[in-house]
Amino acid sequence: MVTGSQQSAACHPIGAKNMGKREIIIGVCLMILSVVFYALTYQFPEQTLAFSPKIFPRFVSICLFIISAILVVQGIQTVRKSSREGKPGLTGLTMSKAFFIRLCLGILIGYAYTRLLPVTGYLVATPPFIAGIMLIFLEKRWLKIVATSIITTGMLYILFRIIFRVPLPRFSLF
Repeated sequence: MVTGSQQSAACHPIGAKNMGKREIIIGVCLMILSVVFYALTYQFPEQTLAFSPKIFPRFVSICLFIISAILVVQGIQTVRKSSREGKPGLTGLTMSKAFFIRLCLGILIGYAYTRLLPVTGYLVATPPFIAGIMLIFLEKRWLKIVATSIITTGMLYILFRIIFRVPLPRFSLF
């Protein structure tokens, strides 16, 4: 027979308090990131022939913001529920140093990508960006990193450039 404490431990192996805090921190960070990327779309060139290159990044940024807001609400509900059960709530809400470093690196790589994209073009800038993000998320298998970076870049190029006819930045150094 499963007791109440065994059941809650099985449902929340990390602990409701810690999971709620993590959901809040990650949700807020993703909301900030979505606002930054949305703001960066104002620097995109104007396009009159086909879909504007601003449409898809803005759509993704808005969706990311909404999903992140939902994650924050879930985190708050989890923290409130755990504090009703006598567990501490938002006290001690901290971000680990490793997570903060990964977050800053991700933002830095995203910013560098947006700066390099107009100069190097989509096909040159995107694989290192994807590989860098995978490395930040602690992927260690190099074959998987290289394959994912190249295949994802190629598939997105086909989808947007060939199917949707969205002009993507091209290599302009020569």
